[in-house]
This record gives sequence, C-alpha cells and structure tokens, in this order.
Amino acid sequence: MKPFAPSPPDRSRIAQATSTSPEQRMLAGLEHSELAIRVVEDGIRDQNPRADDATITRLLAERIELMRRMQDRTLAKK
Repeated sequence: MKPFAPSPPDRSRIAQATSTSPEQRMLAGLEHSELAIRVVEDGIRDQNPRADDATITRLLAERIELMRRMQDRTLAKK
C-alpha cells in the first residue's frame, strides 16, 4: 500500500495549522461550529417555513443529539 502524501493545498493548511496557537485553533473551531449551526438552522427553516424560533431550536437540538448518537455508534464499532 502506498503511503499517504498530502496534496499541495493540504500541505499548506497543515503548515498553517502547525504555526497557529492553540487559542487561535480553538477560536477557529468555534467559528466553524457557529457557521455549521447557522447552516443547519437555515435548512430547518427551509424545511419548516412556518416554524417559530422555539421549534427551530428544538429541531436543531434533536439533530445534534442524533449526530452524537451516530458518532457514538461509529466509535463503539472501532
């Protein structure tokens, strides 16, 4: 089997990540999480155009819980 060799864009991202402080990486992770949540909320709103904010929040929490259960099952199989 051939060893993994990152592509040039991946190498650039790896080099950037290794030169970033832990605080900067944490902030970037939080920003990505917030963006992901907004995207999911927008999808929920598209699927449920008459839903109020409380319903959107409940459906978002349900999707997050489903994702956690799926991840837990995946990790348990390893």
